[in-house]
Parts: sequence; C-alpha cells; structure tokens
Amino acid sequence: MSTTSIIQSHISHYINAIKLHYKPIHSAIIAGVLTSIVVGRAAYQDYQVYLSYGPGGMPYNVGGWLFTSTVARAISVNMLDVRDFEKSPDERSWLGRDWPERPRSGMRPRMGPHPIPQRQLDQHASAEVQEKFLRGFRALVQQYPALIVSKTSQYERHAEALWVNDAHPTCALGEGFSREITHIHQNTDFSAHVVLAPKDALKVIQSGWGQLHGWAGVKPFGRKLLPKQYVLLYAPRNGEEVEILLRVARASIGYMTEAEDLMSP
Repeated sequence: MSTTSIIQSHISHYINAIKLHYKPIHSAIIAGVLTSIVVGRAAYQDYQVYLSYGPGGMPYNVGGWLFTSTVARAISVNMLDVRDFEKSPDERSWLGRDWPERPRSGMRPRMGPHPIPQRQLDQHASAEVQEKFLRGFRALVQQYPALIVSKTSQYERHAEALWVNDAHPTCALGEGFSREITHIHQNTDFSAHVVLAPKDALKVIQSGWGQLHGWAGVKPFGRKLLPKQYVLLYAPRNGEEVEILLRVARASIGYMTEAEDLMSP
C-alpha cells in the first residue's frame, strides 16, 4: 500500500471516529431545532386565534395571550357542568316552566381554546341577524328604564352592557360583584354573556343554547372572579333565535333585579 493510501486510510478512520463520537450531540441539536420550530409554529397559530377574537377583557397583545394560555386555562372549570345548578335550593325561574320550546338545533359551536375572551369560532350569523339582535338588546333599556341602564361592560371593556340601575334597591348578587347583567360581543361573534338564576342557567346549558364561562364561580384567591351562573349564550343564527336569546336576556334582567313581574309562568 502506498504512503498516500495509508494517510488517506488514517484520515478516514479519524473522521469516522469523530462522527461516531459526536452523533448523539448532532441528533440532540437537530431534535431541539425541530422541536423549537414545531412549538414556535403552534404558538404563533394559537396567538393568531387569540387576536381573531378582537379586543376583550384581556390585554390585546402577547402579554394577554400568555396569561390566558397559561394561568387562565389552568384554573378554568368544565363549562358544561351543571351539577351545582341541579342541586341548587333556589327554584326560581324567570324563563318559566315551558322554556325552551325546543332545544338549539345542530352541534354546539366550536369555541376558541382560550378562556378569556370567550368566543365561538364558527356558526356566525349574517350582518342582518346580528343587527336585529343588537337592536333588540338596546331596546330592553327603553322597556325597563326603572330597572336597568346601558353602560360599557366591566368585564369586556369593549362591549355594551346592561346594568342594574343604581336607583334600583336590589341586585341579586349582593356585595362582591358588579351590577352588570349582560353584554353582547358586538365587535366579534355576537355571542353574549348573561347572569341567570341557577335553574335558568341549567335550562340554557342543557338545551344547548349556551355554556358556562371558564371562570364561572372560580375562587383562586378565596373570592369568586365571576358569578357561578355566568353563562355564554351562543350567537343567534336567524331571527327566531334572536327572539329566544332576547327572552333569556329578559330573564337575566328579572333575576338580577329580582323583579317577579318579569317571571314567565
């Protein structure tokens, strides 16, 4: 064997030895890079979903997204769990015995993965239906001026809300909560949040018209962040559903103001 061949053989041996020795390190680096790419892509897509909700109760930026993706998710409740309402000693209902005349048709809408803001990702209505819902919602103030007033939502900060009138002596939630009754997410999906009597919350959720907020009744620091019966109403898809949801809004007004004359038989 020539001297050149011997040298080439030794060089190849050393190169192969180096490759063998550092192969685990190379594999770990490659795995780390690929994992970072996958995780980064998933995080970016999740952030885009968060932004698609529009401004809500959380800061509309990366900080808000990080909080709702971590802390908010960690303390969220099962949003279809109605056992507490079934056991509630409060038997009052402002929706009445015969409500609903029918359950909501079809599947529940697909909800965003973030507890706050709580939004649905599909089953959105036409602009005409959305406008009808908003008009009906605003008209409630004219119908019950002694009971309610319209102000910006404390929870959403970017939505119109109905509040118990300061001149009205009664608020069902008492101390510890605001007097906000309901609001519509008119800048995004036109779903709504309402505070209902326990038995009415039970009816709404069981019949498919809504679900709990992720923080309903949650007490991370010994104090509830939201009322236990804080319910999301899915956005109306047609004129008939607008009327159904407005009836739920009236029931919410009745409960929060304890107006027995608003009770349906």
